[in-house]
Amino acid sequence: MLVAHSITVEIFVQPKENADQIRTKLLSLFPFDLKEEKIELYEKSVMGFNKELIKVLRVELSKNKHINAFFDNIITQLSEQTKQLIRDQARKRLDPHLNFFLRFDKQNLLTQNLYKLTEQGDCIYIKFKIAAFPKNEENALKIIYELFK
Repeated sequence: MLVAHSITVEIFVQPKENADQIRTKLLSLFPFDLKEEKIELYEKSVMGFNKELIKVLRVELSKNKHINAFFDNIITQLSEQTKQLIRDQARKRLDPHLNFFLRFDKQNLLTQNLYKLTEQGDCIYIKFKIAAFPKNEENALKIIYELFK
């Protein structure tokens, strides 16, 4: 089943953080080897608000098999409470272009392997381009509710 047209996963690495540890955690979100699947891990440096260089790590998925494997991997690691919260907040996490946004607290994921939703900036940012046909909010919400049931 086609759930999303694309997924973008992004994380910022602050200057004082362990970039290798964060990169390893990011790669663990994918149940396949990015190099073997010819998926690039993009890395770039940007200037932060405090005038320090921040490293941005990003992975983009566009093939259905990768998207489905990613969803299967992430969803099995979410608590029932987190899935319920995602369903409860689904409408506010969906934009008019049917992009669905999740942010998981980076420190909880790094230290406890806990997927905790957050509204803060220190997070793992995930954007799904929902594949709803016909393309409307109600059809997109049905997919989200089914995905996170």
